[in-house]
Amino acid sequence: MGDMFDYISWRGDISFEDVPFGPVDALVFSTLVYLRFEGIVPGDMRYPVPLHVAADAFSALADADDRVRSRNDLALLRAAAGAERFRKVRLCCYRSRLLEQEQTQFAAMACILSDGTAFLVFRGTDNTLVGWQEDFNMSFCDSVPAQREAAAYVKDFADQWPVLLRLGGHSKGGNLAVYAGAKQDSMTQRRILGIYNLDGPGFTESMLADAGYQAMLQKIHTYIPESSIIGMLLEHEEAYSVIKSRQIGLLQHEPYSWEVMGGDFIHVKEISAGSQFTDRAIKNWIRDMSKEDRAALVETIFELIRAGGASEIKELLHPRSIHAFFKTLKNNGQTRRLLAGEFLELLRAIRETAEQMKSQP
Repeated sequence: MGDMFDYISWRGDISFEDVPFGPVDALVFSTLVYLRFEGIVPGDMRYPVPLHVAADAFSALADADDRVRSRNDLALLRAAAGAERFRKVRLCCYRSRLLEQEQTQFAAMACILSDGTAFLVFRGTDNTLVGWQEDFNMSFCDSVPAQREAAAYVKDFADQWPVLLRLGGHSKGGNLAVYAGAKQDSMTQRRILGIYNLDGPGFTESMLADAGYQAMLQKIHTYIPESSIIGMLLEHEEAYSVIKSRQIGLLQHEPYSWEVMGGDFIHVKEISAGSQFTDRAIKNWIRDMSKEDRAALVETIFELIRAGGASEIKELLHPRSIHAFFKTLKNNGQTRRLLAGEFLELLRAIRETAEQMKSQP
């Protein structure tokens, strides 16, 4: 079956005026925003740059390979730049912030389509430990800095450019898009045509009860692969569509694995049994943990994995990082007891989940 590249080849000569923006378009832009466009896409809306111009400038960079999340990203950028549907999309308002002390990883970009609408797209979790810790912080915080930045970003754009809007993103980017839409005033919410949450985690129960979130429910389009883990985290109230992926397990989170036919994803009836089990086990595990307990666990884990000086996920398997991890764990009895206790609680949750699902008809 096809993927984003096949979609671009199949629909690339059709404008947004002729065939409106759809979910696979959202995935294309949500994947492209992982590229680090600093110095190429302007930070304001005065001089938007066409996508094909941004692609040429990006490809000419000496460090282009270091500015991507995946080896496919440059190929996707070039494919989009060569397609009439995407090449003249104007990019602007690029913003990227990485603040370790505030545990904030945020990036966003505005895509001005040929039909006059704007797609505000938010970057998902990158390869930094800061980004991953902020994700974990969502389990005990009613909001995290990136969510508040996303809400401010949409407000700033909407106040300056009175056009119809769509919001979206992959992974954490989808969560940011939903949060940002929920936190706008009613006039701005009426201008939002849709929010595309592509395998992004959910929210705490307090967010689900928020009036702004409830007002946007019918405009949220959530897509998760059949073995979703990330997208099933925390709580969702909006309906979601389950789609096919070429990968298995956690690797299905990768957007290049999502299967496409024509102008849409290939849909399946429900998430896999393994995804259902993982989702229920995690919820059973954290159900009885207070917010303070969750915060302490997250902080302890990230203190351990930073002990060797790692700042990116890829550095965790470096011998220096592994040695520092176990040395720190050996020398800190309180940390050992905390982790051992939570490991036992996780095993309890797994057993409880197995018994619950076994008893179901």
